[in-house]
Amino acid sequence: MPSLLLYGVVRDDHPLADPPPLGVGDPPGRVRLVRCPPAAAVVSPVPDPVQITDEDAERHLDVLLGLLADGPVIPLRLGSVAPDEDAVREEVLGAAAPDLRRRLDALEGLVEVHVDADEDEMSSIRAVIAADPSLAAAREGAETLQSEPNLRTRMALGERVADGVVLRRLHQAETLLEQLRPFSVADTGRGPMGGPEDPVLRWAFLVHRDSEPRHRDLGHFDEVVERVRDDHPELVIEYVGPLPTFHFLDLAEPVEAAGDPQGSRWGW
Repeated sequence: MPSLLLYGVVRDDHPLADPPPLGVGDPPGRVRLVRCPPAAAVVSPVPDPVQITDEDAERHLDVLLGLLADGPVIPLRLGSVAPDEDAVREEVLGAAAPDLRRRLDALEGLVEVHVDADEDEMSSIRAVIAADPSLAAAREGAETLQSEPNLRTRMALGERVADGVVLRRLHQAETLLEQLRPFSVADTGRGPMGGPEDPVLRWAFLVHRDSEPRHRDLGHFDEVVERVRDDHPELVIEYVGPLPTFHFLDLAEPVEAAGDPQGSRWGW
């Protein structure tokens, strides 16, 4: 008997396309809602054993994006499965359904976008050396030494340059955030950044899908990203969205489910 793959949680009256989209798996099953008012889980049958491929991951995101077009969605971790609809109602939704509905209502009209920025390593090193005459002089001096102290000198110089690269990346990230934050409702980091081998910025922003009086909407954010690209030609800036709110699921204050003060394996 196939298991049910879970995509996310929506309102119990969330519309589905007719016919519903195909989900993950080979062969793929139709996506459907398992309702536990006032919320519902989005699922599709998937053959056992569940083996998620890169293509499945793309399809999983496609399903979420399709849902997002008609209302808020709380995404679930890729590969989350339940044995049957009763388990979905009892374990995934159950007593948490009212709180999940409050979270969904808080996310109404909001979407997530990602901004990643990076600079070529050699470009950043050259910029650090050019900005500090003492580093340039030390580099020239190290190149003239032909003894053991030369190794120590080069190591010390390398450490100074690496520190300079980190400071440069931190400054670049602060500058980018100063330009982008006024056009978002909320923002948060998405992973390591700023280190010598990390990207300059890896950030998520929450914006209104439709036009908003304070300009914290998708259209204005699109425009400011283009201005940022023009202002920082030394950076490669990747911009992705709109996406489900993967990083902003706690806008509504969580309410602990009765008898489960620690929450559940589903994240609430």
